[in-house]
Amino acid sequence: MNGDANGTNGTNGTSDVYFMGADCGSGSVRVGICDSNGRLLASSVEKILTNNPRVDYYEQSSDEIWEKLCLASKATLAKLDQVTPDKIKGIGFDATCSLVVLDKKDRPLSVSMGEDDNWNIIMWRDHRAYKETDKINATNHDVLKYVGGRVSIEMETPKLMWLKNRKERTWKMAGKFMDLTDFLAYRATGVDVRSKCTLACKWTYLPHKAHEAGDARAGWSADFFEQIGLKELVDEDFERIGNVVKDIGEPIGGLSKQAAKELGLLEGTVVGVGLIDAHAGALGTLGAKIENKHGMSIPLERRMALICGTSTCHLTLSKKPHFVPGVWGPFSDAVVGGYWVLEPGQSATGALMEFVIKSHWAYPFVCSEAEKKGMSIFDLLNDHLRTMKDFRKQGTLYSKITSAPSLSGFEQPLACASSYQDAKRIKQAIKEAKQGRPSPGIKPMEFNKLWKGHITYLTKDFHCLPDYYGNRCPYADPMMRGMLSGLSVFNTNAQTKSSGIDELAIRYLSVIQGLAYSTRHILDALENAGVPPLEVLFMCGGVSKNPVFVSQHADITGRIIATPRDDETVLIGAATAGACAGGSYKSLPDAMKAMNHVGRVVLPDQDPALALFHERKYQVFKRLYRDHMAYRDIMKGQPPQDSGSQVCDVNCSIM
Repeated sequence: MNGDANGTNGTNGTSDVYFMGADCGSGSVRVGICDSNGRLLASSVEKILTNNPRVDYYEQSSDEIWEKLCLASKATLAKLDQVTPDKIKGIGFDATCSLVVLDKKDRPLSVSMGEDDNWNIIMWRDHRAYKETDKINATNHDVLKYVGGRVSIEMETPKLMWLKNRKERTWKMAGKFMDLTDFLAYRATGVDVRSKCTLACKWTYLPHKAHEAGDARAGWSADFFEQIGLKELVDEDFERIGNVVKDIGEPIGGLSKQAAKELGLLEGTVVGVGLIDAHAGALGTLGAKIENKHGMSIPLERRMALICGTSTCHLTLSKKPHFVPGVWGPFSDAVVGGYWVLEPGQSATGALMEFVIKSHWAYPFVCSEAEKKGMSIFDLLNDHLRTMKDFRKQGTLYSKITSAPSLSGFEQPLACASSYQDAKRIKQAIKEAKQGRPSPGIKPMEFNKLWKGHITYLTKDFHCLPDYYGNRCPYADPMMRGMLSGLSVFNTNAQTKSSGIDELAIRYLSVIQGLAYSTRHILDALENAGVPPLEVLFMCGGVSKNPVFVSQHADITGRIIATPRDDETVLIGAATAGACAGGSYKSLPDAMKAMNHVGRVVLPDQDPALALFHERKYQVFKRLYRDHMAYRDIMKGQPPQDSGSQVCDVNCSIM
């Protein structure tokens, strides 16, 4: 198994060519400068404000974001004596998929229930437009099949409908409705070009239709916008939402004089077409060199990027479109030209982990302990989990052999059986667990002995459904909610709070596992729809730095996990788009190959007992979904939609 930890020089192999990536996340803006090898040399961060006037309302200011981005740009340049503005040969922007509203003179217009024009951005996470979302989905229009059959409340068309219905002044005065990425490029250049990435993924734009017609406007469905009550946009020839559309990495133009001064760069520095922040993470990782167990390079179509931050975006590319219910896409040319993008995801990942920790009564004590030890709360909980596992050995039940048969989904041979017959029994037990059937051939004590010494088994009786903020995929249900099963009362030492920390650590681990089972659920949905099996998951973003999060995903999905050489892959992805626009590489794939690098590879644990444990936990996970939906039906006075054929009858006595 090989990854390119060191990498090679970029196309030019010269030290006087650099690229800038600018990223606007949910709570901060970051600017980084990297070389032609994709090595991040310096970066700076500036916090940005969010207005949360009501439940599910989240707003920001485009003026403040630009101001903070300019501060970060100058701060980054100041850290590098060798990088002068004339050596920056390309700039790329990425941002959250938030909606920016400007008037006809490019001034901000209020999206808030008040009339404060400073708040002119409806954030991606804003859920105010739930009624509009339902109305759009009730149309069953053909364009919806390119977003998994249903628009998400996080997309832009429901927000546009909400503005028309609730903010008449804003709707009438608006001159531009823009994705935040496109706004940043527009503010930098004065040229209104929209990205295929933003429009295809969040605005129901169809790039393949535009390509077929040879006209960018043909990517919009006039019939769809008329049907949802936005006929004005059609009558205006789609000018307010974009009728000049280009591929990621194409040049838009040069920095304007004003923008160059504000950023600390040179007028005319090339700006490339940008992309959504999660997609920038994919652009900064998927091109890296990596091989499978046979020493063969893993093709692009067998790779998936997991951009794990506040939420998680799963991204995979294919040469032909695949239609997967509940999965966003397929989007044509939304990352790399010639490829279709599928975009599953989770609405809350890092945000959920943080919420579960902070809402626990032991949080103040854990926080204090972490501060005393000079470590993060996550590292403290990870260490505590390791102290909780039972290291006692009750006899060597299995020894390693290499001749055991392979298990579908776990590609390495079973390596923990004392004989071929034991390996067959364990393999059969896993197969039966997948099918929800008991495994009478395995004695309870055998697995009780095996399930020692690994933190995974601490959650044997504790389960989590992680959709606290709705389900993005595969159900596309914003009203789905989370569940914890296995809560109990602990006797607590008032001085050490030891039992409380134990319970918090188990709850924290169960959330991580729930998120990993959710990823496996997504992978199953893709394969069931005909998507070729994915071999490697490229994991980046802040949460990917957590070793327990990474290892649990490897074990639960049975896939190789690759983490990047450089932490800031989103910045590198944005810079990659800038490098392509600046002409330093012939194509975007060439730029990716030069600037994407693997740092670490994590393989799934091949212990068959562990595999069986996860199969059974996965059955519980799927049952939690069915139960939750049944509860909703019951409270509506409807028969629960849970057939007996779906009931999991795993023989839990051996657990």
